[in-house]
Amino acid sequence: MAVGLIRAVVDAAIADPGRPAVIEIDSRVTASRSAILQEALRLAAALDESAPAGATVMLHGPGGAAYWAGLLAVFGTGRRLLPIGVEIVSADRTALAEAHQVAAILETSPESAWADPPVGIPVIPIQPTHGDDLDPTTANGRLDRGATASLLLRSSGTTGRPSVALREATALDRVSATLVEVLGLRHDDRVLATLPMQHAYGIEHGVMAPMRAGATVAFKPGFDLMAGAEALLDGTTVFPAVPVTLEAATRIARSGHTLRLVYTAGSPLPDAVRAAFETAWSVPVGDLYGMTEVGTITWGFKNDRRPVPGVSIGVVDPDADDEAARIHPHGSGEIVVASDAMSSGSVADADARPDPGRRIDGHLRTGDLGEIDELGRVRITGRAKLQFDVGGLKVNPEEVESVLRRIPGVREIVVVPLELSETVTRVMAVVVPGVGVDRPTLDAALRAAARAELAGHQRPRMVRFVESLPRSATGKLLRGRLIADITVPGG
Repeated sequence: MAVGLIRAVVDAAIADPGRPAVIEIDSRVTASRSAILQEALRLAAALDESAPAGATVMLHGPGGAAYWAGLLAVFGTGRRLLPIGVEIVSADRTALAEAHQVAAILETSPESAWADPPVGIPVIPIQPTHGDDLDPTTANGRLDRGATASLLLRSSGTTGRPSVALREATALDRVSATLVEVLGLRHDDRVLATLPMQHAYGIEHGVMAPMRAGATVAFKPGFDLMAGAEALLDGTTVFPAVPVTLEAATRIARSGHTLRLVYTAGSPLPDAVRAAFETAWSVPVGDLYGMTEVGTITWGFKNDRRPVPGVSIGVVDPDADDEAARIHPHGSGEIVVASDAMSSGSVADADARPDPGRRIDGHLRTGDLGEIDELGRVRITGRAKLQFDVGGLKVNPEEVESVLRRIPGVREIVVVPLELSETVTRVMAVVVPGVGVDRPTLDAALRAAARAELAGHQRPRMVRFVESLPRSATGKLLRGRLIADITVPGG
């Protein structure tokens, strides 16, 4: 239950109320543990007045101190949290609010507030105070319902179509406690959090694990060279990253840093980037493998990545029928996993029962291919699904195609990854236009639709027009051949 996570925050505030909990790099604002807890209590009271018990509350905006306060308020009052980032277009936010019967919206930043929220849903701004005069023991009477809390996380569709995963209170407590254990997080750590906080990797490693450890988080929405270099050199000890940020950080390495732990997740880290970063910063890079539906699955360095405590992992033939398949503790095949931090399943709306997904003997089929040796070491070798990573965020091609296929003049469309470097991947749309369609006009229409209906990382950076798509003799689209034939413009 989320009681353990909340208890850790309260205990940290009692032990050292004035100690910084969140440092917002862009605004240069620092919020103490006591200040965040004080705002969480105010928000809890507001939610108790405006939202039914157990209702879903949307937390909208970037991360930071306000995000921490909002999360604590929702979890502490036993409600369901739906975090939504600012890059999600308004239509998608509205659809999510309606589907999950959102009863209140917590806004973390006036600069990025939702301009046209659904009528009838109360919007509560979060305004962390900066005083340290709170008696943290008062939290016991307001934030004591964490046993019934839950979290909705948008999944990128690793095991099927994009969905929303439901994580119950026990799973939230387990994932935060496990990360503190395997990463060795301490109360004197300073974690640089640049990840999107509405995604599993961001909320687990940029919020919940540091909360549990009593660590300080330096928050910045996104990583850039100048501010990123300054932040990495300003007392940061732990840096959860994605490959593209490590590649950028390699170019700004300097002596005198305090980094002790750097790790990456999402897409695989190229060997050349790993070697360059480790040489530049003299810090080894760890590897984390996880899923929205499961949390962290494996952790380790180089060729020694093993399941974290509470996780059971195996392989199964990806072509085998579910009911006849056997799970093997080692070998090659599709990775299957069970965990006490695993989600209850995906939910399409507030009234739906969780869909547990494709499971075998309680193990979830991940859609990833891998190898497990006799010592339990895990190596991911590929993806059984179509999705790919862009800047650490997942892109499901079918989701993008469904939006752009509706544009008049599109006969056929396929979305594929465009690899600009070993770590930089963007989205390309390969389009077969209708007969007589003006291609520049269609290009402009596709880009306009992408801006209006897709998140930034989903939008095609390049549109390529072709006369036909490669297909097999039976008419099956040959995506692999299409991707293999792609060349970077000017390359």
